[in-house]
Amino acid sequence: MSAALKTELIPALKAMGFAGTFPRYRRERPASIQLLAIFYDKAGICFFLEFGAHERGDKLTSWGEVVPESKLLLEHVRYDQRARLQARCGGGSVAADWFAFEACTEDAQFRALAAEVAQRLPQVELWFESGNAGTNISPNGR
Repeated sequence: MSAALKTELIPALKAMGFAGTFPRYRRERPASIQLLAIFYDKAGICFFLEFGAHERGDKLTSWGEVVPESKLLLEHVRYDQRARLQARCGGGSVAADWFAFEACTEDAQFRALAAEVAQRLPQVELWFESGNAGTNISPNGR
């Protein structure tokens, strides 16, 4: 699945201005750093994209560590200020809602799933711009 994501999804992310290496990407905007990561479940049969924005500047953690802006990760964004792109939404985010590839057996099937995810990226863009959750966006903590 990772190879298909690198072939189909990552070029679409880069076209949107994201930079990074699999599975973590970032995009700098005047007021924020937008972060996006791809997460697999423990069994390795499904995945989702999680994303959020952190205000520009360094992050002072609750335990006193200063994280430079250049080292910020998605995990530095408050949980309730992140969201997930997934196959379906039903009021939460569990493995049954994520993009499943357990049944894929051929490269073309993996690539088709990755292309399907890429086609849903405009929902991520909308969430970054306005906070509106599209049909495949599950806001964390809400």
